[in-house]
Amino acid sequence: MKIRSIYLISLIVFASSCATTINQSAVTTIASSSESTTQVTINSQLTTDELLSELLLAVEDLSKTMQKTERRQVTQQLARVVSLGDVIRPKILVTNEQLASDFDRVINLAKSAVERNRPADADKALRFLPLIIESLKSLG
Repeated sequence: MKIRSIYLISLIVFASSCATTINQSAVTTIASSSESTTQVTINSQLTTDELLSELLLAVEDLSKTMQKTERRQVTQQLARVVSLGDVIRPKILVTNEQLASDFDRVINLAKSAVERNRPADADKALRFLPLIIESLKSLG
């Protein structure tokens, strides 16, 4: 009987230590696309390889800045990534539809990083983009 009581008490103590506390007063922010009123200029004379190099640098900058949580700068960098993506995507789509889909995922990861404040998504975009670039180079 004592063993059962001790077991029951220890089970209650263990279960109560796993409770989740929700802090309703915590401030959360979500960046909306309306914040991104930054004008971005893309040089239309650049080749696809040059545009991809610029995109890689932009995603790298975004990833680094996400770690510092500089909201205004991150929003500007996302605008650059999205603008470059809009210029590059049709060129990839002509080459390979699957790569265009993978490219979309990278751009969406960059968006998710900023809109949902998820720096890890920017890091994922930075890891996947070189794979897409290499795949495009191998297709010629």
